[in-house]
Amino acid sequence: MIASMDLNVSPEPEEDEGFLPEPQSEGDIAAEEKLRYTDHERHIEESAVEILRREREERIQKIRRQRPDERQLFHQDFSHLGKRRRSDSRLPQGWLNCPSYGHEINLLIPSKVPLGEAYNADIPPGKRYSYKQVLHLQSVTRRKLGLVIDLTNSTRYYEASVWMKEGIKYVKIRCKGRDSVPENSAVNTFCYEVSQFIARQKPPKKYILVHCTHGHNRTGFMIVHYLMRTQAISVTQAIQTFAEARPPGIYKPDYIDALYHFYHEKKPEISVCPPTPEWKRTDVLDLNGDAVVDDEDEEGDDSNDVE
Repeated sequence: MIASMDLNVSPEPEEDEGFLPEPQSEGDIAAEEKLRYTDHERHIEESAVEILRREREERIQKIRRQRPDERQLFHQDFSHLGKRRRSDSRLPQGWLNCPSYGHEINLLIPSKVPLGEAYNADIPPGKRYSYKQVLHLQSVTRRKLGLVIDLTNSTRYYEASVWMKEGIKYVKIRCKGRDSVPENSAVNTFCYEVSQFIARQKPPKKYILVHCTHGHNRTGFMIVHYLMRTQAISVTQAIQTFAEARPPGIYKPDYIDALYHFYHEKKPEISVCPPTPEWKRTDVLDLNGDAVVDDEDEEGDDSNDVE
């Protein structure tokens, strides 16, 4: 029997046919896209953090795998640099109260070492003595420098280029300051440089600044040698000439003895060696009650640069 069909009734939907979703507005679509983009960015950011964390862990593991001596060397290198920075800016003992320079002796001006700007933090403004003060003080006395002879055994005090920029010749003659007098080769170089400069210079007359650390022992030793080789005077007279120009003069007995010995002259019975100046003495005593020898420099060839 055939069932009758009502043509006016809508057919029932099939089982796999669902209802279509309601159309979304443009705002809803934009919000959904923004949410998906944010999730993607968060995933990328988390991945980058994980990569950095992994690389950091790899570096740590690599350092831990290093041999102990390599790690020790790494730390020593950095501590060494810190030590150098501290020692390079330390004032030489007695420098602050040491008179800056002495009177001229045959165009030679004895002086303590001028210090660069690295030392300014430890020097009161009224006590500063750099190349700028040297040039100013000499210009006040109408002196123009043409040559600077540096007798220190160090390069830490100032940059040599500051003189050359002013048109002044700079000569470095390294002389150890502790437990030894300048070598004969250094004396010969000094006398040669001074003689050549004086012989070749043209008017107006220019002067020579000679300095060690404090401008007394090494400086005096060299100037006395020059006087002995250019004038008809005795060792005693040459030593006295320097002492009058740069009081109290040479105060190291071994320097005095070396001068008399070199020129085969008998040392007077009355001592010509003055005591150590007050500004150079130290109040620090060792276990035996003796004054501690100052150690101005700590590294390399500079270790013996002490007046």
